[in-house]
Amino acid sequence: MNRFPYFPARGVACGVGRLLALVLASSPAHAQLDSLLAPVNPAALPSPAGANAATPPSVPDVLNAEMLRAELEKELQARLSLNGELRIEVTNAWQPIKLPAPEFAIQLTEMPIGGIGSTFFVRAKIVSGTSSFGPFQIAVRAQLWQEVWMAANRLDRGQALDRSVLAAQKVDVLHERQQMISTDVDPATLELTMNLNAGRPLTKREAVSRPVVRKGQVVQVVAQQGTLTVSMKAIALENGATGDLIRLRNLDSRKDFNAQVINETKVQVHF
Repeated sequence: MNRFPYFPARGVACGVGRLLALVLASSPAHAQLDSLLAPVNPAALPSPAGANAATPPSVPDVLNAEMLRAELEKELQARLSLNGELRIEVTNAWQPIKLPAPEFAIQLTEMPIGGIGSTFFVRAKIVSGTSSFGPFQIAVRAQLWQEVWMAANRLDRGQALDRSVLAAQKVDVLHERQQMISTDVDPATLELTMNLNAGRPLTKREAVSRPVVRKGQVVQVVAQQGTLTVSMKAIALENGATGDLIRLRNLDSRKDFNAQVINETKVQVHF
């Protein structure tokens, strides 16, 4: 006769499972088990020893035509200290160059005589790492965009100029025959020498520096040499803006001489 009570195998297994779950849930081992069974993040795994010991060599860059144009544009802008925005196009064929290092620089070895125009040539070499290429002769088509003064309305010869009668507009000054006047110039210091229609740019043909001394005006002449200073009166024989060298005539001796305009009433003789 069997002394032990009979339990179905399935019931025993379920009972033991429930009992084990209750025990684990109430013990620190439960948290450790959850940690072990959590999904693994590959990015968080440590790298194998020596994996970063050697970095594969970088692939040399290729200097193509667009990279050349962009770098040459920046170099010209900085080298010439241009007033305005320079835009260039390389017009001769360019064979891409494989560079030994990712970094490179363009060094200008020859600039156009007399400054840049709408088209010009430069000579340059390419430096990358310890290697250099060239020099190359590069044909360039250029634009230089500046803000210049335009006549807002019709302007008449001799008319006083100020910002209220002018408008600022960006133009490509390299494609203009006449030298235009930038908005960096205060128009109040200028005087019109001829009529100007509305919408026309103000150039150095139509506007000159406004004279502060005018022909026929009597001014004070100061001559200084060392500690010796001499002052006298003279009559201006021509108009002159500040800084201009003009002809004058001594009121006593009637002799003519040159002096530099200082302001509306004074000129100075330099020995």
